Amino acid sequence: MDELPVIDATVGDAGELVEVWRAQGEMDGQLARALLEGSGIESMLSGEALRLTHGLTVDGLAEVRILVREEDVTKACEIIATMENVSSCPNCRFPVRVEDARCQNCDASLPRGS
Repeated sequence: MDELPVIDATVGDAGELVEVWRAQGEMDGQLARALLEGSGIESMLSGEALRLTHGLTVDGLAEVRILVREEDVTKACEIIATMENVSSCPNCRFPVRVEDARCQNCDASLPRGS
């Protein structure tokens, strides 16, 4: 398996990595990564080193960004949306937590219990 390049996680040229989920800590991030890789999607975790030493997330500290290749975004979002307490935004199909009021991706207002 080829190494994923470590680059800015913005949509762009083919081969760049795209953020598809912000996990609440290392365990949640590793679970998402295992689901993706079990479905044949290579992924990378990115975040502050704090996530490795503390088991909590406060105001984005210790969040884990899940990155995939641009061509895998749609399938990765569908897979992550199957996780417990996760759904998908009705506007852009990006995975969202059921308790979120707004989509992290498109900022759309979410229905209660999405």
